[in-house]
Amino acid sequence: MFCVLITLFVGLQSAPAHSTTAAEARMPHVLVFSRTAGFRHSSIEAGVEAVQGLGGETYVIEHTEDPTWFTPQRLAKYDSVVFLNTTQDVLDAEQQQAFMDWYRDEGGYVGVHAAADTEYDWPWYGQLMGAYFKSHPQVQPADIVLEDRTHPAMQHLPAIWTCTDEWYDYRRSPREDVHVLARMDHDTYDGEGMDGDHPIVWCHAFDGGTAFYTGRGHTDESFDEPAFLEHLDRAIQWTIDDGWIDLVPESGTTGWVHADGWSSVAGVNPAEGTPPTFAVDDAASAHRVLVNTAGGKTWDLVSGIECGDAEIHLDFMVPEGSNSGVYVQGRYEIQIFDSHEQVAPQHNHCGGIYERWDEDRSPKGFEGHPPRVNAAGEPYTWQTYDIVFRAPRFDADGAKTENARFVRVEHNGQLIHENVELTGPTRAGFDGEVTAGPLRLQGDHGPIAYRNIRIRRVSDPAAE
Repeated sequence: MFCVLITLFVGLQSAPAHSTTAAEARMPHVLVFSRTAGFRHSSIEAGVEAVQGLGGETYVIEHTEDPTWFTPQRLAKYDSVVFLNTTQDVLDAEQQQAFMDWYRDEGGYVGVHAAADTEYDWPWYGQLMGAYFKSHPQVQPADIVLEDRTHPAMQHLPAIWTCTDEWYDYRRSPREDVHVLARMDHDTYDGEGMDGDHPIVWCHAFDGGTAFYTGRGHTDESFDEPAFLEHLDRAIQWTIDDGWIDLVPESGTTGWVHADGWSSVAGVNPAEGTPPTFAVDDAASAHRVLVNTAGGKTWDLVSGIECGDAEIHLDFMVPEGSNSGVYVQGRYEIQIFDSHEQVAPQHNHCGGIYERWDEDRSPKGFEGHPPRVNAAGEPYTWQTYDIVFRAPRFDADGAKTENARFVRVEHNGQLIHENVELTGPTRAGFDGEVTAGPLRLQGDHGPIAYRNIRIRRVSDPAAE
């Protein structure tokens, strides 16, 4: 009997059956952890096999049920950890600390189904997860209503995702603490035990890392479902990417709700003419480029994704004499302008936070903020903005309790703004202030090209 137990335990480690190749060593690594100390789902083996088939040339999957793998030394190789139908107390105090320390250093977490039925006595894990399991009715078909189809793990799914699974009720709705991606339609199945709001897929930036949870994954059949496997694959990749979402598609302008007059091209080169503009470079292939092709007099680009607190990275190329701007939440503008070698940059030069505007006051423009330094490059060179933004706060009655602010703005790697408060939207920004809004790129003031547009939601519990 002892020998049989040893054999079973060793088998559960699922160590790679082959030595790691040089190519795999350079790829991101993902640990799938499926230890159970309570109910054990019969779908675990099917789930492990299916997830091990993901990744391909993108990332390497390793699997274990051995909690002793949770050490600083062993976790260091992984970019994301998947809790696949784990149940009850699966890590001791030392292992919990190792996992927390690893996660807080930009780690990624994906919880699948019974990950919510795990570590009830570990408060930090409860915050990471978002909500704990309470109960469930029998397995049956139901409708999942997608709330955010801009997230990579949701983009391939229909607005109403009808599927069969075991639908968890949770002890509470996590909506106040996470970004909900999808919820259950109460009227499409029997036996629900939650009152009111019932999220089923969510994500959030938490305590230095990035976390994703999906309530699906109870049945063997779910791991044969292409849509669900792509859902998991993209969730894993999103955590590997530290929660960044790429807003420049491989073709077209998918992901932008307003993109009239804009084109996705292989690349751009300077073009002669008055005013200067761009010529499409069909030979370029490293980065797709979004360019306003209607003579620089077109509609603004407006993203489908909406964010509150966010980090944003983008590259831009501005021709000689041209003009654009980046509106965070569609309201607060960082100016883009051809102001290379400008001696005393103002709020309307490149890197400036554009002024507010009031027709009833004199002067009408106010509260503009020039950049600390002029970091503007020459026309027709690729330049970068890296922006950290904190959204305005509101109380339960909708009254603003804290202004929006640019926490940090870097232009071409140089700090140009730090902790600049914004008492309201800048000129030409969308009216009003909100907790979440889109990214808006100005397109009506001249030719402009953008690439490498990336955004991620961030949280800062210490600032609350």
